[in-house]
Amino acid sequence: PCIRLEASSFFGVENDELTHLLEAISGVCDEYGVQFDHTTSTSNIFPSSHPSTSVPGALGRVVIIDVHGAADMNIDESDFITELKNGMSQQIDDYLYSGQLSQPVLLAFQCATAKSATLDEIIGKEILDYGLRDDVTRGAAAQANHDDASFIPSRHIKVDGAMIQTIESPGQSHFDTSSVIVFDNILDDSLRRRLLNVVKGYPEDATDDIFWDDVKDGPNPDRWMRGGLMDVVDSKSDEEEDGPCWGLSDDAVMDICFNDHKAINEFEAKLGQLFEDFIVTTLPEAVLGDCVSPITANAPCHGDSFDFHIDADPMQVPPSPWADVFGRYPNRSKEKPRFVSVLLYLNNDWAEEWGAPTKFLDPPTQECYEVFPQPGRCVIMDQDISHTVVAPRKEAGKRPRYSMVWKLILHPKKAGQDMTDLSCGREKLWPEPQLLGSAIQQEL
Repeated sequence: PCIRLEASSFFGVENDELTHLLEAISGVCDEYGVQFDHTTSTSNIFPSSHPSTSVPGALGRVVIIDVHGAADMNIDESDFITELKNGMSQQIDDYLYSGQLSQPVLLAFQCATAKSATLDEIIGKEILDYGLRDDVTRGAAAQANHDDASFIPSRHIKVDGAMIQTIESPGQSHFDTSSVIVFDNILDDSLRRRLLNVVKGYPEDATDDIFWDDVKDGPNPDRWMRGGLMDVVDSKSDEEEDGPCWGLSDDAVMDICFNDHKAINEFEAKLGQLFEDFIVTTLPEAVLGDCVSPITANAPCHGDSFDFHIDADPMQVPPSPWADVFGRYPNRSKEKPRFVSVLLYLNNDWAEEWGAPTKFLDPPTQECYEVFPQPGRCVIMDQDISHTVVAPRKEAGKRPRYSMVWKLILHPKKAGQDMTDLSCGREKLWPEPQLLGSAIQQEL
């Protein structure tokens, strides 16, 4: 198309970054034969950060690019504009990794003849277009009861202590730890059974394993497949037919993620009540791509093998609409969305001698902490914690240890919100944290 681009406004971009930013944009325009103009003056450059007033945690680094000659073009649906934007974003990330830019930048293309959008409108549109902040709890948080015993954990473990940068105070640092929180009463037996039926592909009200004897024969191959578990970005299980663990088939993943299941809705409503101080979202595809589903399940069996891994880290997200809006930052940073995973153990019964705990690693000291399966037990962990599944012991026979996992992002509801405290006003009822390994430095 015969168009001309003009960078008309710069928000949150420092003066010493402008040259590199314009080089990234103009280089892609040259590659596609598109004319690119820009004007840099005090009237259109706003170097100090301009955070969104309606979206706490948004980075506020935006470049508005006017598209001239696009009167008959639907910019939002133009494949050519999308291709240009993706190319520019990749170039910007190359400059970022080389240290010439401090954070990603959101590129906002708009028709030159249209009314210019506000910063909040631009950020809000990007969030809406990519589902970056879709509340999954359906407003259930308003019904929360602070004294509800189901929201009181039995254990709170802190691991992986380290000094990290304080993003709101450049040049400063603070001590940080990751958390593992165990709840033993949040899931009643009826809901646990219904969720197990959803995972197995049964009707929610099924009362018995009428379709498959998994104690005798292991996971049902009509629902499960070796190498089907994909819950981390660098997982190779989709390339290995004889992968290390039973995971849901592609159809089963689509079923639990996108079909309407009352049991899943009910549990997500409970999450809204537990995390009433936050907007609770599942992991959008725009964070890590379609290789990681927001809800998954696994069925480890005796003889399987596993490695330590993390689920995700907001400091390490790839180039994406998420990074453009929220930037890269240490998990648990003030006012920034916090990445957590929720693990549910779903078996009807699980004997201690069958083993199969979830093991958490403190990398600096190599100390480990184990949480053993128990029907209905819920484990909430920061996604940047190193952890692994441990396969059931020989005594478990062929029976799988079923679990279901939600990859969540907790968004702040207000500016400046402390993201380290998940108790949501129940801190006096919660147990004192157990400090493991390097986290002990917090007391020193």
